[in-house]
Amino acid sequence: MGDHVITPEPEHIFITPLGFHLYASDFLAAANEFKCPDRFSPVPYSLYCRSIELTLKAFLLGKGLSKEELKDRNKFGHDLVNLINRARDLGIETLVNLSPARLECVRKANGYYESKTIEYFDITFAVSAYPDLPALDVLKELASDLVCQLKQYCLDVS
Repeated sequence: MGDHVITPEPEHIFITPLGFHLYASDFLAAANEFKCPDRFSPVPYSLYCRSIELTLKAFLLGKGLSKEELKDRNKFGHDLVNLINRARDLGIETLVNLSPARLECVRKANGYYESKTIEYFDITFAVSAYPDLPALDVLKELASDLVCQLKQYCLDVS
């Protein structure tokens, strides 16, 4: 009886979309748990936007875009409008409802999110109460739907 060595072939697991989805879920959970003080706070806006960004990136990674391409500020970076437009080009609307109201919400939020105005205190916007912020409930609903509706997709492509 001789010794037999069995060497399994390496298996490639593409986990990146699932990892991005996991982080998007965590940002969504943090936003949902945030207790707003008796004043305006940019925190839930920032958290919902980050969840949206990461979920869109998870979808795009599953469609073959690279992390480097998604990080490129000239293409996507933190630009929610460019991300959602590319995701629409690649068929995300077969999985998630992107109504005109939701797209307008993303456009408004992006004005503050991409420039980091929502994260870094700016007296001009604070005094004017961030006049173009979208309705928080619409932003929350979109972030929730993206995380929920894209979970199986991310599992399937990972």
